[in-house]
Amino acid sequence: MAVQFRNYRVDDTAAIVNLWNQCLVHDSITREIFEDRVLLDPNFALDGLRVAEHDGRIVGFVHAVVRTTPHPRGFERLLEQDKDKGWIVSVLVHPDYRRQGVGSHLLGEGLDFLRARGRKKAFLFSYTPNYLLMGVDDAGYPGALEFFKRHGFVAGGESVGMGIELQGYRVPPAVRQLEAQLASEGILAEHFDRRYIVPTVSFFLKEFPTWLHYFLDKLDRRHDPDEMVIVLRGEGEVVGYCQHRYYHHVERTGPFGVSAELRGKKLGTLMLHKLLERMAQKGYKYGWFTSTDPGTAHYYAKAGYKVLRRHVAMSRDL
Repeated sequence: MAVQFRNYRVDDTAAIVNLWNQCLVHDSITREIFEDRVLLDPNFALDGLRVAEHDGRIVGFVHAVVRTTPHPRGFERLLEQDKDKGWIVSVLVHPDYRRQGVGSHLLGEGLDFLRARGRKKAFLFSYTPNYLLMGVDDAGYPGALEFFKRHGFVAGGESVGMGIELQGYRVPPAVRQLEAQLASEGILAEHFDRRYIVPTVSFFLKEFPTWLHYFLDKLDRRHDPDEMVIVLRGEGEVVGYCQHRYYHHVERTGPFGVSAELRGKKLGTLMLHKLLERMAQKGYKYGWFTSTDPGTAHYYAKAGYKVLRRHVAMSRDL
């Protein structure tokens, strides 16, 4: 029996998650994560998730997305900005069915989905906010880079994922001095309090609109307020923000952001260490994030982070 290709069905979820975890051992997920990031995404389209099936068994799938709604909040301007863009959010094939054209066929169907919606450029994986893969990790998945190059994708920039051990963590004395210095200037780093919901939203809308969903998601999920750190100036103005825990990833740290006018005063350094200190106090053994550019990696290296993975961004014209 030949491999058949069809749209996702409601009873496919468990098999897709199982296949994902067999193939992408460095990026395993749960059913909840798949539902949150794929099925509940406001841009999800049934014919954008195509599966390959053989003898009733799902042996591969591709997930393609175009941005058609302004949700989540803060993404309104991206509707126009991304009108010519589309994403292959994921594509994978069971090891027993590789090098038989299954992956190429699935990828082709994903690209056809984007073309049919008038997109002119396809990007791999880095679809915000609901990406599951950051880029092509050729060290973790040998041969992936060459596969996509054969199908017309061109390598762009590189990003790195980093992590830090929290066992025995202590805030450096220099950061304590920095905290005291900034306090004398009326600038304080505090764990989030719900009194500051409005100024925190205002901070995001002004400085980082597409990051607002991180904050709102934490409020919706009733995460502990001390998983967020804000920087306050004057009469309750929020000028900085960072957090840990994103969706189901408890030890994931970030994002970190500071008002443009105050960058260079090391507010980010203070927030980062205040966040890591509380994580260590609560018994977390590790902190990590998925992506930063190599030029910024030295900043996190000074705080104790080490490079864990490297991802290559890839795209192609349609």
